Amino acid sequence: MGWLEYIIVTPSQHRVHHAINPEYIDKNLGQIFCIWDRMFGTFQEELAHVAPQYGILKPAKTWNPIRINFQHLWRLFLDAWRTKNFWDKIRIWFMPTGWRPRDVKEKYPMDVIMDVYGFERYRTPTNRAFNGYIIFQLVMSLILLLFMFGNFGNLSGTELLWYGGLVFLGIYGYTSLMDGDPYAVWIEIFRGIIGCILILWTDDWFGLNAYFPMGRLVILLYFLSTIAGSIYFSNFFKKKRILA
Repeated sequence: MGWLEYIIVTPSQHRVHHAINPEYIDKNLGQIFCIWDRMFGTFQEELAHVAPQYGILKPAKTWNPIRINFQHLWRLFLDAWRTKNFWDKIRIWFMPTGWRPRDVKEKYPMDVIMDVYGFERYRTPTNRAFNGYIIFQLVMSLILLLFMFGNFGNLSGTELLWYGGLVFLGIYGYTSLMDGDPYAVWIEIFRGIIGCILILWTDDWFGLNAYFPMGRLVILLYFLSTIAGSIYFSNFFKKKRILA
């Protein structure tokens, strides 16, 4: 991209950011401009002979994006709580990536990927029907979010909390279902029931009727399908695990 390579973060530079190769770890932290990484010595060009291996060195072992995004903070909190050294409780929040108090590291070892080219990637049981269900959930989550942001000015703070909470629960629920967590079905059933009650109580879905008269019916059917789908697939994979 010519001279732009020295200003903005290009796709190649962003690939480096997401890679776990030793050559790429903790590099290209800027999200828009690469000038900051060049200034502070954290810039790394993508090397022709080092193909980026994506992931994190401490395996997340989940499809749940909420758990993935917050588990690092949870691990830091646990280490800070468990260490007996008062100074370590403070400095853990400012130390380089991967640092842990010595006493905690010995007592609570953690899986770390040592071979970035040969590690076993996270996989869970699935089939075509379940993949289709998850794609359906992903698309619906995106549609619901787009409507929420597009209709943002017409919603009160309370309405935004309810709306955002239901979307949040949905993402947490169906990705937990992907992980095979037994409680996932109850999250989906609870969310589906609350969603149906809101639609029947207000005869609307946060102002959707003004744009699409049949919108509330579509969303109602979506919540009902979520309840049915979560029950079906949770039972399906439960039987599969028993047979295995």
